Amino acid sequence: MTNLTEENKVLKEELERLKLQIEQTAIYQAEKDQFHLEYEKSQHRFRTIFEESSVGKKIIDDQLKIIKVNKSLTRIIGYNQEELIGKRITDFAHPDHARQWKALQKELWTTELTSFNFDSCLIKKDGSAIWLHVTTIIIEDNGNRLGYTILEDISERKELERIQVLVREQEQRQQIAETVLNTQEEERRRVAERLHNGLGQLLYGVKLSLNRVEVNTDNNREAIKYTEQLITDCIVECRGISHDLMPAMLAEDGLKEAVVDICRQLTGTVKFEYRLLGLKPRLPEFLEVAIYRMIQELLMNIVKHADATLASIHILAGEKLVNITVKDNGKGFNQARLENNGIGLHTIRTKTEFLSGKLNITSAEGQGTTITITIPKRVD
Repeated sequence: MTNLTEENKVLKEELERLKLQIEQTAIYQAEKDQFHLEYEKSQHRFRTIFEESSVGKKIIDDQLKIIKVNKSLTRIIGYNQEELIGKRITDFAHPDHARQWKALQKELWTTELTSFNFDSCLIKKDGSAIWLHVTTIIIEDNGNRLGYTILEDISERKELERIQVLVREQEQRQQIAETVLNTQEEERRRVAERLHNGLGQLLYGVKLSLNRVEVNTDNNREAIKYTEQLITDCIVECRGISHDLMPAMLAEDGLKEAVVDICRQLTGTVKFEYRLLGLKPRLPEFLEVAIYRMIQELLMNIVKHADATLASIHILAGEKLVNITVKDNGKGFNQARLENNGIGLHTIRTKTEFLSGKLNITSAEGQGTTITITIPKRVD
């Protein structure tokens, strides 16, 4: 009886342990089922996010081979999935940017780094380039380290940055042009003032001194009179040079009146006609000075070398460009020998290029000359 009681007790304990194990197994299975369900949900969410994302996404391995791509990426670069899967991403990278992907490969698969990002350029199927911001995060999949890569189209941002750089460079060139031309003009003013107030006054003093010299013979009187005339001519020439170097009318009244004044001064054997449009409001000072100097040089060339009887000056200042045309009916020249036409045209060409403008010369022997200059209001 005692033995039977003991056996019943042992059996009861075994049944309790078995029951507990069954309960624990059921709990474990339920947890496992729940975990599997959550995993499936997670995978579904991952696939949904991956496939439906508006930005390009792909998964690459440690050799930069593409394992998976989403629809957005195929739309962005123009290749379908079959054309991308199995290819290295470097096959689609712009040659100047392939090294960035090599750097990503090195950092993510040979170090402890888990993410990497940079701006890169890929070549689309149609041959055009597209800028993308690349972010790659390392993920584990069945013991493999894969690169979950997001590619965001930043072409508009890059284009804006390019434009901003161009604007800054344009502003710098504008400042340089203004500084150089203003410096040149300031030097001309300095020389003009020294001619007028220095040499001019000295010559005038010499002339006054000669007037006080007593002469006893007609020969000496004639010599002094001739010397006085030479000094007078020197004073006039000095004033003319001073005026050319520092035209007060340009500073006070603007380019239009200054050009009219040049035409008025030079009219003689050559008749100058002019048509000046769009010069009100006034152009930037440095540009007015540059145009004035070029027209001054061109008109002096006509008077000295063209053997012309008629010349015309046409200036049209538009919204962005200033167009200048100077034409004469003179003897013209062979354009094949253009380089031997002195420093005047060379100076004008250099100044035009400095202002990001264009110079065109049309001439033939016996058929006159037409020179056109186009200058932007802002230096490009």
